[in-house]
Amino acid sequence: MIATFSVIGQNPGSLEVVLPEVKQHVMFDVVTWQLAKRRAGTASTKTRANVSKTGKKKYSQKGTGNARHGDGAAPIFVGGGTAHGPHPRDYSYTLPKKVRKLGLAMAVADRAEQGKVVAVDGFGLEPKTKSFLAWAKANGMDGSERVFLVTDDENALRAARNLIWVTPVKTAGLNCYDVLRHERLLIDRGALEACKLERANRDADAPKPEKKAKAAPVEAPKLVATVEAPKVEAVEASPVETPVAAPVVETPVVEAPVVEDSKAAAPASTPDDLKQIEGIGPKINDALIAAGIDTFAKLEAASEESLKAALETAGLRFAPSLGTWAEQSGFLVRGDEAGFKALTDSLTAGRKEGDA
Repeated sequence: MIATFSVIGQNPGSLEVVLPEVKQHVMFDVVTWQLAKRRAGTASTKTRANVSKTGKKKYSQKGTGNARHGDGAAPIFVGGGTAHGPHPRDYSYTLPKKVRKLGLAMAVADRAEQGKVVAVDGFGLEPKTKSFLAWAKANGMDGSERVFLVTDDENALRAARNLIWVTPVKTAGLNCYDVLRHERLLIDRGALEACKLERANRDADAPKPEKKAKAAPVEAPKLVATVEAPKVEAVEASPVETPVAAPVVETPVVEAPVVEDSKAAAPASTPDDLKQIEGIGPKINDALIAAGIDTFAKLEAASEESLKAALETAGLRFAPSLGTWAEQSGFLVRGDEAGFKALTDSLTAGRKEGDA
Protein backbone atom coordinates (compact mmCIF):
# COMPACT_ATOMS: atom_id res chain seq x y z
CA MET A 1 0.00 0.00 0.00
CA ILE A 2 1.02 3.64 -0.44
CA ALA A 3 0.89 5.57 2.84
CA THR A 4 0.68 9.38 2.83
CA PHE A 5 2.08 11.18 5.88
CA SER A 6 1.62 14.82 6.88
CA VAL A 7 4.99 16.33 7.72
CA ILE A 8 5.07 18.85 10.59
CA GLY A 9 7.88 21.00 11.95
CA GLN A 10 9.91 23.82 10.48
CA ASN A 11 9.39 22.49 6.89
CA PRO A 12 5.82 21.12 6.75
CA GLY A 13 4.50 19.15 3.79
CA SER A 14 3.48 15.60 2.84
CA LEU A 15 5.36 12.35 2.19
CA GLU A 16 4.36 9.15 0.37
CA VAL A 17 5.99 5.83 1.30
CA VAL A 18 5.31 2.37 -0.15
CA LEU A 19 4.49 -0.02 2.71
CA PRO A 20 3.60 -3.75 2.59
CA GLU A 21 0.42 -5.41 3.79
CA VAL A 22 0.45 -6.06 7.53
CA LYS A 23 0.90 -9.72 8.48
CA GLN A 24 1.01 -10.52 12.17
CA HIS A 25 3.04 -13.73 11.88
CA VAL A 26 5.92 -11.88 10.20
CA MET A 27 6.03 -9.25 12.93
CA PHE A 28 5.79 -12.02 15.53
CA ASP A 29 8.86 -13.72 14.05
CA VAL A 30 10.85 -10.48 14.05
CA VAL A 31 9.88 -9.53 17.62
CA THR A 32 10.68 -13.04 18.88
CA TRP A 33 14.08 -12.84 17.20
CA GLN A 34 14.77 -9.42 18.76
CA LEU A 35 13.84 -10.52 22.28
CA ALA A 36 15.86 -13.74 21.95
CA LYS A 37 18.95 -11.70 21.03
CA ARG A 38 18.44 -9.47 24.08
CA ARG A 39 18.47 -12.39 26.52
CA ALA A 40 21.64 -12.40 28.58
CA GLY A 41 21.79 -16.16 28.97
CA THR A 42 23.83 -15.85 32.19
CA ALA A 43 21.61 -18.04 34.42
CA SER A 44 23.77 -20.71 36.01
CA THR A 45 23.38 -23.45 38.64
CA LYS A 46 25.80 -25.81 40.32
CA THR A 47 25.62 -29.53 39.79
CA ARG A 48 26.58 -32.05 42.47
CA ALA A 49 30.13 -31.87 41.13
CA ASN A 50 30.35 -28.11 41.79
CA VAL A 51 28.86 -27.72 45.28
CA SER A 52 31.12 -27.58 48.32
CA LYS A 53 30.29 -30.87 50.01
CA THR A 54 32.31 -33.76 51.36
CA GLY A 55 32.45 -36.91 49.29
CA LYS A 56 32.08 -39.12 52.36
CA LYS A 57 29.17 -41.53 52.48
CA LYS A 58 26.48 -40.23 54.85
CA TYR A 59 26.09 -43.51 56.77
CA SER A 60 26.47 -47.24 56.28
CA GLN A 61 24.85 -48.98 53.36
CA LYS A 62 23.01 -51.46 55.57
CA GLY A 63 21.79 -51.75 59.11
CA THR A 64 20.60 -48.22 59.77
CA GLY A 65 17.05 -48.64 58.48
CA ASN A 66 17.42 -45.59 56.27
CA ALA A 67 17.48 -45.37 52.53
CA ARG A 68 20.74 -45.96 50.72
CA HIS A 69 22.68 -42.74 50.14
CA GLY A 70 26.11 -41.68 49.04
CA ASP A 71 27.54 -38.21 49.66
CA GLY A 72 25.47 -35.18 50.63
CA ALA A 73 25.90 -33.42 47.27
CA ALA A 74 23.00 -35.36 45.74
CA PRO A 75 20.17 -33.14 44.38
CA ILE A 76 17.65 -34.50 46.92
CA PHE A 77 19.50 -32.97 49.89
CA VAL A 78 19.39 -29.35 51.02
CA GLY A 79 22.65 -27.74 49.92
CA GLY A 80 23.22 -30.37 47.28
CA GLY A 81 23.65 -29.85 43.57
CA THR A 82 20.90 -28.93 41.10
CA ALA A 83 19.81 -31.53 38.57
CA HIS A 84 19.21 -30.32 35.00
CA GLY A 85 19.48 -26.66 36.00
CA PRO A 86 20.21 -23.75 33.62
CA HIS A 87 23.74 -22.99 32.45
CA PRO A 88 25.14 -20.00 30.50
CA ARG A 89 24.06 -20.15 26.87
CA ASP A 90 23.37 -17.97 23.82
CA TYR A 91 19.69 -17.63 22.92
CA SER A 92 20.22 -15.71 19.68
CA TYR A 93 19.58 -17.20 16.25
CA THR A 94 19.67 -16.06 12.65
CA LEU A 95 16.75 -14.45 10.85
CA PRO A 96 16.97 -13.48 7.15
CA LYS A 97 17.54 -9.80 6.43
CA LYS A 98 14.52 -9.65 4.14
CA VAL A 99 12.27 -10.85 6.97
CA ARG A 100 13.73 -8.28 9.37
CA LYS A 101 13.15 -5.40 6.94
CA LEU A 102 9.70 -6.70 6.12
CA GLY A 103 8.77 -6.91 9.81
CA LEU A 104 9.91 -3.32 10.42
CA ALA A 105 7.98 -2.08 7.40
CA MET A 106 4.84 -3.90 8.56
CA ALA A 107 5.16 -2.41 12.04
CA VAL A 108 5.30 1.11 10.56
CA ALA A 109 2.41 0.22 8.25
CA ASP A 110 0.36 -0.97 11.24
CA ARG A 111 0.86 2.35 13.04
CA ALA A 112 0.17 4.23 9.81
CA GLU A 113 -3.18 2.45 9.42
CA GLN A 114 -4.10 3.65 12.91
CA GLY A 115 -2.96 7.19 12.14
CA LYS A 116 -0.25 7.08 14.82
CA VAL A 117 2.77 8.02 12.69
CA VAL A 118 3.99 11.62 12.86
CA ALA A 119 6.73 12.73 10.45
CA VAL A 120 8.79 15.76 11.50
CA ASP A 121 11.10 17.93 9.42
CA GLY A 122 12.98 20.16 11.84
CA PHE A 123 12.07 20.27 15.54
CA GLY A 124 13.70 23.63 16.28
CA LEU A 125 13.88 22.87 20.03
CA GLU A 126 16.22 23.84 22.84
CA PRO A 127 17.81 21.00 24.82
CA LYS A 128 15.30 21.53 27.63
CA THR A 129 12.46 19.28 28.79
CA LYS A 130 9.96 22.15 29.02
CA SER A 131 10.75 23.04 25.40
CA PHE A 132 9.80 19.52 24.22
CA LEU A 133 6.70 19.49 26.45
CA ALA A 134 5.44 22.72 24.90
CA TRP A 135 6.11 21.42 21.36
CA ALA A 136 4.42 18.07 22.08
CA LYS A 137 1.34 19.72 23.57
CA ALA A 138 1.04 21.97 20.53
CA ASN A 139 1.05 18.86 18.29
CA GLY A 140 -1.50 16.79 20.23
CA MET A 141 0.78 14.78 22.53
CA ASP A 142 -0.01 15.26 26.21
CA GLY A 143 1.64 12.16 27.73
CA SER A 144 -1.42 9.89 27.60
CA GLU A 145 0.30 7.75 24.92
CA ARG A 146 3.73 6.27 24.88
CA VAL A 147 5.78 7.90 22.13
CA PHE A 148 8.69 6.34 20.24
CA LEU A 149 10.91 9.23 19.14
CA VAL A 150 13.30 8.45 16.24
CA THR A 151 15.51 11.38 15.26
CA ASP A 152 19.12 12.46 14.83
CA ASP A 153 18.40 15.93 16.28
CA GLU A 154 20.56 16.08 19.41
CA ASN A 155 18.51 18.89 20.98
CA ALA A 156 15.27 16.91 20.56
CA LEU A 157 16.88 13.79 22.05
CA ARG A 158 18.16 15.75 25.06
CA ALA A 159 14.85 17.53 25.57
CA ALA A 160 12.82 14.26 25.61
CA ARG A 161 15.13 11.92 27.51
CA ASN A 162 13.75 12.82 30.96
CA LEU A 163 10.13 12.10 30.04
CA ILE A 164 8.87 8.68 31.13
CA TRP A 165 6.35 8.42 28.29
CA VAL A 166 8.94 9.10 25.53
CA THR A 167 11.62 6.67 24.32
CA PRO A 168 14.14 8.69 22.30
CA VAL A 169 16.56 6.86 19.97
CA LYS A 170 18.63 7.77 16.96
CA THR A 171 17.69 6.74 13.43
CA ALA A 172 19.91 3.65 13.61
CA GLY A 173 17.83 2.37 16.56
CA LEU A 174 14.56 2.10 14.64
CA ASN A 175 13.26 -1.46 15.19
CA CYS A 176 10.06 -3.48 14.96
CA TYR A 177 9.67 -4.28 18.67
CA ASP A 178 9.85 -0.67 19.91
CA VAL A 179 7.50 0.53 17.18
CA LEU A 180 4.88 -2.01 18.26
CA ARG A 181 5.21 -1.45 22.02
CA HIS A 182 4.56 2.31 21.69
CA GLU A 183 1.22 3.80 20.70
CA ARG A 184 2.68 6.63 18.60
CA LEU A 185 5.72 6.84 16.29
CA LEU A 186 7.40 10.25 16.07
CA ILE A 187 10.03 10.05 13.36
CA ASP A 188 12.21 12.35 11.27
CA ARG A 189 11.20 12.77 7.65
CA GLY A 190 14.73 11.86 6.58
CA ALA A 191 14.65 8.73 8.74
CA LEU A 192 11.32 7.67 7.23
CA GLU A 193 12.73 8.13 3.73
CA ALA A 194 16.13 6.58 4.49
CA CYS A 195 14.91 3.48 6.31
CA LYS A 196 14.37 1.87 2.86
CA LEU A 197 10.97 0.48 3.61
CA GLU A 198 10.22 0.48 -0.11
CA ARG A 199 12.62 -2.46 -0.58
CA ALA A 200 10.41 -4.69 1.51
CA ASN A 201 7.79 -4.70 -1.26
CA ARG A 202 9.22 -5.66 -4.66
CA ASP A 203 5.99 -6.85 -6.28
CA ALA A 204 5.74 -3.75 -8.49
CA ASP A 205 9.14 -4.20 -10.18
CA ALA A 206 9.38 -7.55 -11.96
CA PRO A 207 11.65 -7.45 -15.04
CA LYS A 208 12.49 -11.14 -14.75
CA PRO A 209 9.38 -12.44 -16.59
CA GLU A 210 10.23 -10.20 -19.55
CA LYS A 211 13.72 -11.70 -19.79
CA LYS A 212 12.30 -15.19 -19.69
CA ALA A 213 9.81 -14.30 -22.43
CA LYS A 214 12.66 -13.08 -24.67
CA ALA A 215 14.70 -16.20 -24.10
CA ALA A 216 11.72 -18.52 -24.64
CA PRO A 217 11.46 -18.48 -28.50
CA VAL A 218 13.86 -21.14 -29.79
CA GLU A 219 13.78 -22.19 -33.43
CA ALA A 220 13.52 -25.88 -32.66
CA PRO A 221 11.37 -26.87 -35.70
CA LYS A 222 13.98 -25.51 -38.15
CA LEU A 223 16.75 -27.47 -36.52
CA VAL A 224 14.73 -30.69 -36.64
CA ALA A 225 14.00 -30.18 -40.34
CA THR A 226 17.65 -29.61 -41.25
CA VAL A 227 18.72 -32.69 -39.32
CA GLU A 228 16.10 -34.99 -40.81
CA ALA A 229 16.77 -34.04 -44.44
CA PRO A 230 20.27 -35.59 -44.73
CA LYS A 231 19.05 -38.75 -43.00
CA VAL A 232 16.35 -39.32 -45.61
CA GLU A 233 18.86 -38.85 -48.46
CA ALA A 234 21.29 -41.31 -46.89
CA VAL A 235 18.58 -43.98 -46.58
CA GLU A 236 17.57 -43.56 -50.23
CA ALA A 237 21.16 -43.78 -51.50
CA SER A 238 22.19 -46.86 -49.48
CA PRO A 239 20.04 -49.49 -51.34
CA VAL A 240 21.55 -48.44 -54.68
CA GLU A 241 25.07 -49.33 -53.62
CA THR A 242 24.73 -53.11 -54.07
CA PRO A 243 28.53 -53.77 -54.47
CA VAL A 244 28.77 -53.41 -50.70
CA ALA A 245 27.53 -57.03 -50.38
CA ALA A 246 30.72 -58.33 -52.07
CA PRO A 247 32.91 -58.22 -48.91
CA VAL A 248 30.30 -60.32 -47.07
CA VAL A 249 30.87 -63.25 -49.49
CA GLU A 250 34.60 -63.39 -48.63
CA THR A 251 34.17 -66.04 -45.94
CA PRO A 252 37.71 -67.55 -46.38
CA VAL A 253 39.03 -64.45 -44.62
CA VAL A 254 37.13 -65.52 -41.51
CA GLU A 255 38.18 -69.20 -41.78
CA ALA A 256 41.90 -68.48 -42.17
CA PRO A 257 42.52 -67.34 -38.57
CA VAL A 258 40.59 -70.39 -37.30
CA VAL A 259 43.08 -72.73 -39.02
CA GLU A 260 46.01 -70.74 -37.68
CA ASP A 261 44.61 -70.89 -34.16
CA SER A 262 44.24 -74.69 -34.35
CA LYS A 263 47.88 -74.97 -35.38
CA ALA A 264 48.98 -72.63 -32.63
CA ALA A 265 46.96 -74.61 -30.07
CA ALA A 266 49.00 -77.79 -30.83
CA PRO A 267 52.69 -76.97 -30.08
CA ALA A 268 55.45 -79.22 -31.45
CA SER A 269 56.93 -80.00 -28.03
CA THR A 270 54.70 -80.24 -24.97
CA PRO A 271 56.49 -80.19 -21.58
CA ASP A 272 56.14 -83.45 -19.69
CA ASP A 273 55.44 -83.73 -15.98
CA LEU A 274 58.93 -84.57 -14.74
CA LYS A 275 57.63 -84.88 -11.18
CA GLN A 276 56.37 -88.40 -12.07
CA ILE A 277 59.97 -89.61 -11.84
CA GLU A 278 61.10 -90.81 -8.44
CA GLY A 279 63.51 -88.29 -6.87
CA ILE A 280 62.27 -85.16 -8.72
CA GLY A 281 60.36 -82.72 -6.56
CA PRO A 282 58.85 -79.26 -7.39
CA LYS A 283 62.14 -77.38 -6.92
CA ILE A 284 64.19 -79.82 -9.02
CA ASN A 285 61.43 -79.82 -11.64
CA ASP A 286 61.61 -76.01 -11.90
CA ALA A 287 65.43 -76.12 -12.10
CA LEU A 288 65.39 -78.66 -14.96
CA ILE A 289 62.74 -76.72 -16.89
CA ALA A 290 64.78 -73.53 -16.46
CA ALA A 291 67.78 -75.40 -17.94
CA GLY A 292 65.70 -76.47 -21.00
CA ILE A 293 65.12 -80.06 -19.87
CA ASP A 294 61.34 -80.17 -19.92
CA THR A 295 60.51 -83.57 -21.55
CA PHE A 296 61.24 -87.20 -20.73
CA ALA A 297 63.22 -87.59 -23.97
CA LYS A 298 65.53 -84.66 -23.10
CA LEU A 299 65.98 -86.01 -19.56
CA GLU A 300 66.97 -89.45 -20.94
CA ALA A 301 69.52 -87.91 -23.30
CA ALA A 302 70.98 -85.48 -20.70
CA SER A 303 74.36 -86.29 -19.17
CA GLU A 304 75.05 -86.31 -15.46
CA GLU A 305 77.31 -83.24 -15.83
CA SER A 306 74.52 -81.19 -17.40
CA LEU A 307 72.05 -82.32 -14.72
CA LYS A 308 74.51 -81.42 -11.93
CA ALA A 309 75.09 -78.00 -13.51
CA ALA A 310 71.35 -77.37 -13.70
CA LEU A 311 70.88 -78.27 -10.03
CA GLU A 312 73.85 -76.19 -8.84
CA THR A 313 72.61 -73.18 -10.81
CA ALA A 314 69.35 -73.37 -8.86
CA GLY A 315 71.23 -73.75 -5.55
CA LEU A 316 70.28 -77.43 -5.07
CA ARG A 317 72.55 -80.23 -3.97
CA PHE A 318 73.26 -83.32 -6.08
CA ALA A 319 70.44 -85.91 -5.86
CA PRO A 320 71.51 -89.50 -5.01
CA SER A 321 68.90 -90.92 -7.48
CA LEU A 322 70.34 -88.98 -10.42
CA GLY A 323 71.53 -92.20 -12.11
CA THR A 324 68.01 -93.64 -12.31
CA TRP A 325 66.39 -90.59 -13.96
CA ALA A 326 67.52 -91.62 -17.45
CA GLU A 327 66.30 -95.21 -16.92
CA GLN A 328 62.87 -94.05 -15.68
CA SER A 329 62.60 -91.58 -18.56
CA GLY A 330 63.33 -94.36 -21.04
CA PHE A 331 60.33 -96.39 -19.82
CA LEU A 332 58.08 -93.31 -20.14
CA VAL A 333 59.35 -92.46 -23.62
CA ARG A 334 58.67 -96.01 -24.82
CA GLY A 335 55.29 -96.10 -23.07
CA ASP A 336 56.23 -99.07 -20.87
CA GLU A 337 54.09 -98.21 -17.90
CA ALA A 338 54.51 -101.64 -16.25
CA GLY A 339 58.31 -101.43 -16.33
CA PHE A 340 58.22 -97.80 -15.10
CA LYS A 341 55.93 -98.77 -12.19
CA ALA A 342 58.08 -101.76 -11.20
CA LEU A 343 61.24 -99.61 -11.22
CA THR A 344 59.70 -96.78 -9.21
CA ASP A 345 58.24 -99.21 -6.66
CA SER A 346 61.64 -100.81 -6.12
CA LEU A 347 63.27 -97.37 -5.79
CA THR A 348 60.61 -96.29 -3.30
CA ALA A 349 60.97 -99.48 -1.25
CA GLY A 350 64.76 -99.12 -1.23
CA ARG A 351 64.53 -95.49 -0.11
CA LYS A 352 62.19 -96.48 2.76
CA GLU A 353 64.58 -99.26 3.89
CA GLY A 354 67.49 -96.84 3.78
CA ASP A 355 65.54 -94.34 5.90
CA ALA A 356 64.76 -97.10 8.43
